[in-house]
Amino acid sequence: MTVPGSPAETGADEVLRPPAHQVSPKAKTWWAVRAAIPWIIVIPVLTVGVAVIPAVPWFVAALLLVVLLAAAGAHLYVMPRFRYAFHRWEVNTVAVYSQSGWLTRNRVLIPISRVQVIDTVGGPLERSFGLSTVTVTTASSAGTVRISGLPTEVAQSIAAGLTVSAAGDTDDAT
Repeated sequence: MTVPGSPAETGADEVLRPPAHQVSPKAKTWWAVRAAIPWIIVIPVLTVGVAVIPAVPWFVAALLLVVLLAAAGAHLYVMPRFRYAFHRWEVNTVAVYSQSGWLTRNRVLIPISRVQVIDTVGGPLERSFGLSTVTVTTASSAGTVRISGLPTEVAQSIAAGLTVSAAGDTDDAT
């Protein structure tokens, strides 16, 4: 027996399953490089800042440097792997669906009938890895799916396919 409105009755099981596609493996390197930039600034500034304080012994600055390098190394090693393991996306006839995050997990699903704007963006660093981000937006301020770390060709294909799907959906869904 199915419960009215349950996933089994509505067919939501198909939509609510984990998204099928992973982002590009290059995304791990892109995330690590992007995360390294603040560390490259913070580590020398803090270390030199502590080292120039006359009352602080030299070994405190050295210890701070070791701790910061260990924290940066752990962050740059662990974060991309966790993100890659969880980041997924899917576009099907019903919805655009993504899940992202590494500490905080985020899942967003937008019905195709609600799609209003499709953006493909790639900053200089992202483009240097051959990657792009697709952002799918609805009229709602809370309705945004962002799929980062996609190969540029895939991102362009998703944008083109969603444009055709959204244009073909005559249901207003408002």
